[in-house]
Amino acid sequence: MHEQNTQSSFDFASRTMHPKSSRFGKETLFFAILPDPEARQRCMEIQQKLKRDHDALLSPLPPERLHVSLYGVASAEKIKDDIIFAACRAASAIDACCFDLSFDHVATFKTAPRNAIVLSGNGGRELLRQLHVRIGIEMHAIGCDPHVKIDFQPHATLFYADDVIARTGLDVPITLPVREFVLLHKRPGEQAYEHIARWPLQNRG
Repeated sequence: MHEQNTQSSFDFASRTMHPKSSRFGKETLFFAILPDPEARQRCMEIQQKLKRDHDALLSPLPPERLHVSLYGVASAEKIKDDIIFAACRAASAIDACCFDLSFDHVATFKTAPRNAIVLSGNGGRELLRQLHVRIGIEMHAIGCDPHVKIDFQPHATLFYADDVIARTGLDVPITLPVREFVLLHKRPGEQAYEHIARWPLQNRG
């Protein structure tokens, strides 16, 4: 792993941040956490309940696209191979431990062109944020622009919609074991993401 000062790299990334335009219609490359089968099933059950309670939510994300966003690498008309190679190189330098995420409510993230209806919560937030920052540090170390978000909030998108759903607590939180992270390639018009590679996290007891 590259030996760098985490705080100074995070500060550098923060100063260069700027709001991103909509990525709809473009290819995107990003790191993510995927739910295990139990968490995926819980997500689908919550989707069904939301569809029953809100008539406008007619197009849930399919199970194969459910994920927790970790770090956005690039968005472009065409993702170049050298960007994919750089992302894999940066990920290979990561040394981090397993942990759990916990989502305890449904909320609306106001985004363009459509809002995201998401599962969210603070359980494991700091550990996921640290992994997010670490990836930014490693990307910067190999000469790529860091895309670190100061307001990073773990979430799993269930729907994209024009509507706004008021924050609603879950009777039973969803626990998502984080044992690895993956690099995904999204292409417009394709239902599933391409899984480029995955990197296990360490179990140190």
